[in-house]
Amino acid sequence: MGELTVVGKSVERKDGRVKVTGRARYAGDLVAPGMLHGKLLRSPLAHAKILNIDTSKAEALPGVMAVITGKDFPGIPYGVRPDTRDQLPMPITKVHHFGEGVAAVAAVDEDTAEEALELIKVDYEELPVVLTAEDALKPDAPPVNEFKESNLAYSSHFNFGNVEKGFKEADYIREETFSSQRVTVGFIEPHACLAEVDPTGRILLQGSKQSPYITWRHMCRALGIPLSKMRIVNPFVGGAFSGKHDPFDVDFAAVRLAQKTGRPVKIVLNYDEVLAAYRQRNAMDARLRLGVKKNGAITALEAECVLEGGPICGIGPFNIYYFGAFLNIPYKIPAIEYHGKLVYSNRSPCGTVRGQEIVLAQFALDSLLHMIGEEIGVDPVEMRMVNAVTDNWTTANGIVVDVSGLPRCIEKSAEVIKWRASRKSRPKGRGIGFSCASHPSGPRLGGHFGSSVVLKLVEDGKVIVTHGGTEIGQGCNTVFCQMVAEVLGLPIEDVEQGVSDSDTTIFSPGMFGDRCTFWDGNATILAAKDLKRQLAEIAAKELQVDPEELEFKNRRIFVKEAPEKGIDFLLAVRKAYYEQGKPLYGRGYWAATDIDIVDWKTGKGNLAHGLDFIATAIELEVDEETGTVTLLKSAHADDAGQPINPLMLDGQVLGGSTHMIGHALMEESHYDEKGQAMNYTWRDYKQPTSMDVPLEAVVEHIHTHDPYGPFGAKGAGEASSCSTLAAIANGIYDAVGVRIKDLPITPEKILKALKQKEGK
Repeated sequence: MGELTVVGKSVERKDGRVKVTGRARYAGDLVAPGMLHGKLLRSPLAHAKILNIDTSKAEALPGVMAVITGKDFPGIPYGVRPDTRDQLPMPITKVHHFGEGVAAVAAVDEDTAEEALELIKVDYEELPVVLTAEDALKPDAPPVNEFKESNLAYSSHFNFGNVEKGFKEADYIREETFSSQRVTVGFIEPHACLAEVDPTGRILLQGSKQSPYITWRHMCRALGIPLSKMRIVNPFVGGAFSGKHDPFDVDFAAVRLAQKTGRPVKIVLNYDEVLAAYRQRNAMDARLRLGVKKNGAITALEAECVLEGGPICGIGPFNIYYFGAFLNIPYKIPAIEYHGKLVYSNRSPCGTVRGQEIVLAQFALDSLLHMIGEEIGVDPVEMRMVNAVTDNWTTANGIVVDVSGLPRCIEKSAEVIKWRASRKSRPKGRGIGFSCASHPSGPRLGGHFGSSVVLKLVEDGKVIVTHGGTEIGQGCNTVFCQMVAEVLGLPIEDVEQGVSDSDTTIFSPGMFGDRCTFWDGNATILAAKDLKRQLAEIAAKELQVDPEELEFKNRRIFVKEAPEKGIDFLLAVRKAYYEQGKPLYGRGYWAATDIDIVDWKTGKGNLAHGLDFIATAIELEVDEETGTVTLLKSAHADDAGQPINPLMLDGQVLGGSTHMIGHALMEESHYDEKGQAMNYTWRDYKQPTSMDVPLEAVVEHIHTHDPYGPFGAKGAGEASSCSTLAAIANGIYDAVGVRIKDLPITPEKILKALKQKEGK
């Protein structure tokens, strides 16, 4: 396409001004005539039979319009796959975790709804709780999920390459165990939705949803209605980080209450509810055994992982697969054996969180790699350079890497952090941690995975973009407008983003796994080319040339070899509308149909194009008196292909890393012995603030060109999440010589390890 004029530039965000001025309308801001307010009654127990729910007093309260329980739904389970359908909209026979919604009310105002909840009487028979993976796998453990006989929710096992031979060829073998805690997702906006039902019974749901397509499919199944009977329109979404994919009880309750009352129903959760009862990242226990040559080159890897995921499968089967699959990347590992288990428990349900379980896999792998390098005397940077995946590499389990800028990423991060100079001289308690990671640009998880975009050309020459994804803060609406402007030769201000509406464009599984720019971006380019073709035919007739001879630039359509011969873009548009009476639409659909749909159980297959790579170096300081860790500087060298909007890409890389600081150092969801959440307020659940981020942060973009990516771009924003945990853990070791393998790395753990090191 020649020199880029809009793509690759840090243009202003399309949603920037409306958000910073406070004019953006989120789900909690929505109102509708006659609207009622809904609230959910939550279980105080983690595991109990529901013997009876008496709603009569609540129904009799003036101002209460309806009360529902799990029995008001058809009882149809839903889930990601047919073999993992183990969820109901609300429980019918028993509760599975603390805070699970057991009843819901709709009233004329929030105060009345709250009062009604106190009048609902629930009789429970308490059951033994299962809190840990170890508890879940005991032979006599009580079953957690009524749709499964065993607490082993899912398993994944694969063996690629000759593992036995690899270990025989190794000069050094080391085995270590690692564990990670449960953490919450951490978006700003709590779950909220507004449900309406029209006279034909058709449902309109507006809510804080990251993946409307997933919500739409699951809700229609669980409600027992055709897909055509529900419409989902997304308002502005206040962050998601993979925590808003699924339909939740709040969505189901609003819809059912609206059906029952015939009036719109809005439910807005408070953040205590979110922290206590909604999606978290799985707790992990892992064992890794790694063999290397004298120069640090990896010969074989053996790994086991158990994820504790709450009372439902959710996306957990994919998480357990992902953990094993991405032990193969970003390093060249010729042979791997992996055994993964997902187990049920009576803690809050888990889902995906930014970076998925690659975050945990990379923490374990990169920590172990650093430990081995220390043992055999290979510099940490050199250790990674020796093993770094390069162009045209195929992993042992079949994932194809077309383009890898990882070696250059390693060099650049080491340069920015001044790695070599730090080896010669540094203050006491100061250290630098190094880690690498890779993340796919959107995996293909099933046949229905694809992206669609529709462009509407308005009579004034402006273009409106409608796509099936969701703007959740990552900037997708802006980069899609940039792509359209680039293809059509328009300035960015001539392209606008339309509403995310399932009635117009729905075919997109959602925004997760770095798929936004790559998948929907490719669909956007195809839609723009479709529109360009139609306009070129109109202009070619006017200019008496072949359409292939035309170029689009600076709001003009002209002959490439004779730029003076052309017409204005707007004139071509008006000819279409006013002379031909023909409205113009561009349509684009894209899916990676040339790659395999991966078998989650066996791990075989090429799940994605566009592997994003990153090398992260973090300089930090540890106070040996208090165990406090202060992050001084971070350096991220990121290979995201061709940056579409460099400034927003900086934000994605830094945001992904910052998100994991809390996971590394302070965050943890605690439960008592009965399964009750203990720290489900912002007073007690600690997340990082602006005071906890590195004092200096540098992002360097290593430009590559992915052959499948839009304009050569890859996904970005999640690889930095995957590299941060190990970088911090390795930095703490570098600073004070203690290795913490159990997250979070709190001051207490550091002080205890320092005392053990000193023999005290």
